[in-house]
Amino acid sequence: MKKGLILSAVVATLLFSGCDKAKEAANAVKEKGAEVATSATEATKEVASKAVESTKEVASNAVDSAKEAASATVEKAAEKTKEVATNAVESTKEAASNAVEATKEAATATAEKAKESASATVEKAKEAVAAPAVDGKALFTVCAGCHGANGEKKALGQSQVIGGWDAAKVEEALKGYKAGTYGKAMKGVMQGQAAKLDDAKIKALAEYISTLK
Repeated sequence: MKKGLILSAVVATLLFSGCDKAKEAANAVKEKGAEVATSATEATKEVASKAVESTKEVASNAVDSAKEAASATVEKAAEKTKEVATNAVESTKEAASNAVEATKEAATATAEKAKESASATVEKAKEAVAAPAVDGKALFTVCAGCHGANGEKKALGQSQVIGGWDAAKVEEALKGYKAGTYGKAMKGVMQGQAAKLDDAKIKALAEYISTLK
């Protein structure tokens, strides 16, 4: 009986002792697990913090790069715009200068032509004033003795009938007689008569003869 009681006490003691150790082990595991969890949480927080910082840095670098690129693009655009504007101004200046020069040249040429025209007009006016009007009818009185009052006769029976000739034909014949390049049988006689006539008299005489019928 006593031996059974002692054995039971020993077993109970061992059981209680084992329970305490199990509790201690469980508590140790629990504490270790809490420590590991805390460490893992801290590590996770640290990794997350580093990731956030890295993301911020990358984003900041991207923004700076974008700003630099935009600034460079704006500067290039401004330089190109200035260059284009400068070229346009230079082209406009050159075109304006050429237009002014062309206008000056045209004005000068026009003025020269106007001067020449005015000078020619003045000269003709002077000649008209200086030279008295030539009377073709009066000149023909010398011719009428051989050619007839209306140019209806053959002079000395050998010349052509000049009545009805146009002014150009008469003028050509008289100038030919004067130069000795025109005429046949009457050439010698007419050359002496035509030699007395200048161009104005020949013209006036030819115009009058052209009116004879």
